[in-house]
Amino acid sequence: MLQLEELNGTARVKELALGQHDRLYMLDERADLWIYDRRNLEHKRLFSQGHGLFTANARIAAAGELLFIADSDSDRTLSCYNAGNGQTLWSRTGTVDGLPLIPLAVIADDSSLYVLTPLEVDDGGDEPAVPEGGKLGIMQFSLSGALIATWSDPAFNQRIRAKLRHLHRTYFLSVSPNRGLYIFDTLFAKLFSFRHDGKLDVRLEFPRMPYAGLCLDTRDVLYIGDSREIDRESEDDRFIIQAKSDGDLIGRITGFRGKADQLLIDSKDRMYILNSEDSTVTILNLQPQTLVMEQTGVPEGVWFSRAFDSTEIDTIWHKMTLDAFIPEGTQLRVSYFSLNEDSCILNGAYAKVDDWLSDPSRSYRERLNALAHLWSRPVINPKDALFFGAKGRYLWLKIEWLGTERHTPSLQRLRVHFPRETYLSYLPAVYQEDEASKDFLERFLSLFGTLFTEIEDDIAELPQYFDAELSSGEHLRWLASWIGLETDDYWTDEQVLGFLKEAPELYKYRGTRLGIEKSIETYTGQKPLLIEHFQTRPMRDNAELRELTDRLYSNDPYTFTVLLRPEQAPTEKQRVVIEQLLEEQKPAYTEAKLVLLQPWMYLDLHTYLGINTVLTEPSLLTLGPDRAMPNDTLIVDMGMERRMDVYTRLEMDSELE
Repeated sequence: MLQLEELNGTARVKELALGQHDRLYMLDERADLWIYDRRNLEHKRLFSQGHGLFTANARIAAAGELLFIADSDSDRTLSCYNAGNGQTLWSRTGTVDGLPLIPLAVIADDSSLYVLTPLEVDDGGDEPAVPEGGKLGIMQFSLSGALIATWSDPAFNQRIRAKLRHLHRTYFLSVSPNRGLYIFDTLFAKLFSFRHDGKLDVRLEFPRMPYAGLCLDTRDVLYIGDSREIDRESEDDRFIIQAKSDGDLIGRITGFRGKADQLLIDSKDRMYILNSEDSTVTILNLQPQTLVMEQTGVPEGVWFSRAFDSTEIDTIWHKMTLDAFIPEGTQLRVSYFSLNEDSCILNGAYAKVDDWLSDPSRSYRERLNALAHLWSRPVINPKDALFFGAKGRYLWLKIEWLGTERHTPSLQRLRVHFPRETYLSYLPAVYQEDEASKDFLERFLSLFGTLFTEIEDDIAELPQYFDAELSSGEHLRWLASWIGLETDDYWTDEQVLGFLKEAPELYKYRGTRLGIEKSIETYTGQKPLLIEHFQTRPMRDNAELRELTDRLYSNDPYTFTVLLRPEQAPTEKQRVVIEQLLEEQKPAYTEAKLVLLQPWMYLDLHTYLGINTVLTEPSLLTLGPDRAMPNDTLIVDMGMERRMDVYTRLEMDSELE
């Protein structure tokens, strides 16, 4: 839980947006925009106080390094900023293609920005309002600000006349990669959904009560917040409501209790809940829950196998071995039976067993009861179990999973052994003469057979223990220790495997420029920019640049600089790992200076065109609130010296084409 009051300088937070690398964007009631880094537990203000770019009534959204701010009370109705340095990338005002742009809600995904706006506005009263039955629409913009489409439907409208200022934070948007766009009207508890083609798909009503917030997880499950005001002395019965994408209620999330003013979910299904009443942001991790079986209403499942065919009559089935994970309080139950034919009498009719078990028209209970007289007693939580009385050409298995609310057993692998083979065949024939003692001795010796079989399998699979591509987790890190590589939880299996594969080359070029570049590229996935002292000599020969060059790259001839893009080391811990790699790879007499580049256009700092600074064509040049130049505008000087800084007067000796 994040206590917002403990963040110095912040006022009451009114709106949240999720950025990449566990960043939270927070808009407070003073219209200050804050960036909170959950990994490093740091926060900073993006814009200076009194910026005047937007008000505290703005709605915000984020996609990657882009931050979108929609504010109908500002001159810039819709704006896009770089979240790294606050640079304005584009903005929209007033109307778009003749339609009013008055943002009521905003959401973004990896490719588009969606803005909810009224398509009909009544300016006849004392202040603008949406008329009764006024159409609403969704404007879909590209991330560069171009209008892609406008979604609307006659059924998607404002039920009663409402002033625009009364509609602040009454609508919430959420986008789903599978179903489209969801809109929740908290005033009337109505849920709308548009498909990706802009067609209205769902229109539902929930029980009337104060709601706030809407989000979807990766399974298209809806979550809606409860924003009721209650007496502090009363028991808090406000929960997050959980519903299917078609609107059917699933239940409540008991992991959170309290007022919800906004809900957000990231790509890892972590839910962020803004509670302005307690000035907190609660973060919930999605917990797995065992589904119940529709026929029984309890957390269990049943699987029927098809017939295992030994191809020989009167086969004696030996044993089964299972590789399974069975948490405490759960069970895995295995039953079986064997026949010489693949058919038998079922419910008074001669039928093929496989067809009977796989027939979807028959209920679960009917299929189970018809074979009840054939199934053996269940073997509970087996890992290595003998078959008793399983004699016949065909064998069928029934496996039952019995779980709890939070846990369920899982079966990774099952192997059936036949015919019965034990170490009895290695003993003198006298031990096989008596049938009763022979059966007991076979089962007794099978215990030792299992033990020795496991040892033989381990010996046969021994080469796999030294194959890095077949290893993972702690075993992979154990192999990495053989080449002197120290790893921790911040190393992924892919990074460790990359170093194991590149080890011969890395040791071959250890202490060289190529070795350093390959080490960092193996860890980060991108090649760094490495600058040595001799490369900056031409800059030092210039007296005006000498001081700046020494500040950026040091004047020590035995010091070199390694430049990284922000995505190569998004956390402080990863930066420490890279510094350790530099210490291991650099020559003993040198020093390495690590610089993490930032996306800025400040030419006295580490600014490199094409690396952390990009020049792009302007899509729109705004000359005023109602004047703009498109990107194909050409200013032509009709006379004089054809110089833009001398005698350039529009409509006199210059013109716009």
